Amino acid sequence: MSLETAHANPNAPSAAAVAGRNAALRIAFGAVIGFLLAGAFQITLFFLPALLAVQLLSLMVRPPALAEAIALVFLMAVLAWVTLLVAGVFSGQPVVYLLMVGLLVFFGFLLDSAGKAIPATLMLTLGSTIPLVVAQSADAAAGIAGALIGATVIALLAIWAVFAVFPAASSATAVAPASHASPRAALINTALLIPVLLLFLIDGRMTFVAVIVIVNIIRQRKRGAASLAALGLLFGNILGGVLASIAYAFVTVQSGPVFFLLVVLLFGLMLGGGGVVAGPKAPIYSVAFVSFIILLGLGISPAPGETAVYFVDRLVSVLGAGAYAVGAISLVSRQDAAPEAPESITTSG
Repeated sequence: MSLETAHANPNAPSAAAVAGRNAALRIAFGAVIGFLLAGAFQITLFFLPALLAVQLLSLMVRPPALAEAIALVFLMAVLAWVTLLVAGVFSGQPVVYLLMVGLLVFFGFLLDSAGKAIPATLMLTLGSTIPLVVAQSADAAAGIAGALIGATVIALLAIWAVFAVFPAASSATAVAPASHASPRAALINTALLIPVLLLFLIDGRMTFVAVIVIVNIIRQRKRGAASLAALGLLFGNILGGVLASIAYAFVTVQSGPVFFLLVVLLFGLMLGGGGVVAGPKAPIYSVAFVSFIILLGLGISPAPGETAVYFVDRLVSVLGAGAYAVGAISLVSRQDAAPEAPESITTSG
């Protein structure tokens, strides 16, 4: 009976193809729903729900249970308000302030190295926003804290919606491969970010969005990565900037929420689908989609204190941030790989 069924429909897509298609559709529509609900609930950072939805969907093979979702929202709320309070207390002490931000980012990278990517995403997003905004405006930081909590709720709603329409395979499990936390890797990643944090505290014109982009690219770093891999991440950042510029041109010529969401869906399918089938090159598409969402979202609805006319400035800032991150990754990767050369020579001799 099963043989007859198999021969009756030889062109039926395989289970792997269906799973890949659904994963790409979840990511693309997750971005669309994130933007839609961000506009409906007037979230301060318009791009943030879509960004969190895409980042979390790339890490999930099944939707979170209600208890898990509540725990994530509670974690974000507690961390956001504690960070806001502590940052406000130490904002007048630059050295202590920098150490506090560095410690928060370090623990985010440490969770990431241990395979706890979802809480790491929340903590690194937190560390890339609230403490930095406090340095410029405490009032704006309070709004950002509320936006982070609201964006987390919206992202989870988007995740549930897309999993309901495009379900995962029944055999999919949410168990991540076991890994040990690497304080060394977390420390290196934090060290790569310290110069940027210093610059942010010195130059009030710098936007925290550049820090988000750098953190996202640094998370793609693998120990011993070749320079070619780093160049691929740079290409992904540039690709996201170029596509965001094209999309922004489209939505400024033809305004309206429906057209905007269709544009997001089109580019989401392009980049989200590319990331699903790209295999080892998936981080390139991930970096591109993050840059795309941030730039397009800020172009449509700027962050507090900014205007839409600064789109080109933000584009240059994001591309510059990507160039710095890739350059830093290349240097660290070469230093990690350097000690291996003498060993290989000795062994071959």
